[in-house]
Amino acid sequence: MKNIVVIVRNLPFNTRKNAEALRMSVGLTLREDKVTVIFIDDGVYTATPTKPELINVPPPVREFGALNMLKCRMLADKTSLEKRGIHGVIENINPVDREEIIRTINESDIVIPF
Repeated sequence: MKNIVVIVRNLPFNTRKNAEALRMSVGLTLREDKVTVIFIDDGVYTATPTKPELINVPPPVREFGALNMLKCRMLADKTSLEKRGIHGVIENINPVDREEIIRTINESDIVIPF
C-alpha cells in the first residue's frame, strides 16, 4: 500500500482541473492505496460550499461523497484559507496548519500536483 497525495491548488471556476483531480483521487483508491487530497493556495476555494452551477460548472458533490465514503483524508491549508478570508469548508474537509500539510506531503510515496 502506498501513500498518495493529490494537491489541488488552482481556482475551480476557470478550469476542470480540480474536478479531474477529485475524480482521479477516487480512482486511485481502486488499488487500496491511502489517498489524501490537499487543498492549498487558490485550490481552497474548491473546499468551500460554493454554487459552481451558477456559472455552468457541475459541482463536485459526487466526488466529495465518494472520497468521504472511501475514508480518504481531505485537508485544507489554514494559511491559504485565512489569506483568502474563507471561514468555512465542506463537511469532512479538515483545516490544518501548514506544518501538517508539509508533513503529509513528506510522508507520502507519491505526490500528484494539480
